[in-house]
Amino acid sequence: MAEFGSGDRTIVLIHGWCSDSTDWVDQISAFACDARVVTLDLRGHGHSERTASGYGSVDLAEDVIAVLDHLGLSDSHLVGHSLGGIIADLVAVRRPDLVRSVLLIDPAYGQPEEWEGRVRAIIGDPASADSAERAAVAADLEPEIHNSVTAARRTRRRLQALALGPGVVWQTFAGMWCGEDAPGLRPQTERAIRERRRPTLCIYAHEPTYTWESHLVDVLGLDTRVELWTGVTHFLHQDDPKQFNDVASAWFEANQAARGAR
Repeated sequence: MAEFGSGDRTIVLIHGWCSDSTDWVDQISAFACDARVVTLDLRGHGHSERTASGYGSVDLAEDVIAVLDHLGLSDSHLVGHSLGGIIADLVAVRRPDLVRSVLLIDPAYGQPEEWEGRVRAIIGDPASADSAERAAVAADLEPEIHNSVTAARRTRRRLQALALGPGVVWQTFAGMWCGEDAPGLRPQTERAIRERRRPTLCIYAHEPTYTWESHLVDVLGLDTRVELWTGVTHFLHQDDPKQFNDVASAWFEANQAARGAR
């Protein structure tokens, strides 16, 4: 965990699978000008401790809640990318008292139920001799379901996966989409969306899930804005940091003012 800047608002940045807090360098420099920015390394990632278990998405959300409670943070603006999007949404649903608004960057949730079979086929036997390399190959899943990701970024993801080791990678990967209660599968995602009580902005680079969530929030009449950005990849906050930072800053400002007026 690291902190930058100061101000009336607090922004908490939650990275995705096989990543760490360094993913946010372009956001930290922009947001810390007038806000307190907190970056987290999820369990087993970056500088956080590697444990034998506890890598389910709900476990990781509880870790984030524990950090926010420890820091005495409330009414924070949560920003989550991919797996971090699942976690940010879970934190907001479980502890809305800690959250002022939520910004989700191409969240990994909302996958159809058949997605679990594909994930299990990729995982294979985590104890196999080639499990570390298979874990790295799993990082190439995203270019298939999102827009084109550069070769350099894919290489970075493979290196990060190899550095984390198969234990962390596989448990975190499976924690999103495997099992009846996996929050990344569509039935569980819908349940969480229905329980939202905080303003939420979802920015997608992947059209099928964008279309599904757009329809759902319209039917439910939720305080959720869903956008589809074209010409960007799953890492849209890194593809065009100025565009993303401008949109995010306007979102924080609007929700800071709206909450203060209540």
